[in-house]
Amino acid sequence: PGWVPSPGNRRFARALGDVDGVVARIIAEHRRGASDRPDVLTLLMDARDADSGAAFTDAELRNEVVTMLLAGHETTASALSWTLALLASHPEAATRVRAEVDAVLGRRAPTLDDLAHLTCTTQVIQESMRLFPPIWAIERRAVRAGVIGGFAIPAGSSVIISPYVLHRHPDFWPDPERFVPERFDGTRTPSAYLPFGGGPRYCVGSEFAMMEARLVIAMVMQAWRLTVVPGQIVAPAPGLTLRLRHGLRVSAEPR
Repeated sequence: PGWVPSPGNRRFARALGDVDGVVARIIAEHRRGASDRPDVLTLLMDARDADSGAAFTDAELRNEVVTMLLAGHETTASALSWTLALLASHPEAATRVRAEVDAVLGRRAPTLDDLAHLTCTTQVIQESMRLFPPIWAIERRAVRAGVIGGFAIPAGSSVIISPYVLHRHPDFWPDPERFVPERFDGTRTPSAYLPFGGGPRYCVGSEFAMMEARLVIAMVMQAWRLTVVPGQIVAPAPGLTLRLRHGLRVSAEPR
């Protein structure tokens, strides 16, 4: 329980205090007008409730900023890490992505209008998130008692769905352990692919995350050839997100 003063709970409390301190400073600086940039926090501060005209409180702003700091960066970082790892170890897929990036962008920086034309790049990211979904397990609370697959689920119990397992289920994914980006060029069972969750709590940042991931992968592949350094153990580390257990060392050759 969180109230037990165990070493782990104390470390968590200190870490949370550090995060809250940074967020409080950022909010205070914006309140004083120290930032003249039209960033997301400024937009949130300027927003008003359509009915009451009320603005966000500092506590509400804190929750939004923490969400952006944590949910908005670590999951995407994990997805990018696995995508680059898979591209570095699958040179044929990397060649196709480079060819697409060269054809669409040439040497210029990508824009939002280019995203629709980066289909191969998108498929590579989607397949990476199939094999190594950043959120590998999702917990939900049963509000009512029910039966799923013959198993009784008491009201109030915890139900855990694992996209990692679901994404490797052979009933939905032929040859599920292989990295095959082309499998995303056709139709698929929507409920068998949940990198962003599903239902009413589907990730609100999914479009932003995919935009960010495609832009980053395109720019990296545009500038570099990546080769995995031999002799490494590439394995997942299932924590809150699915990280690379030992990181990944690559040789980066400028193109």
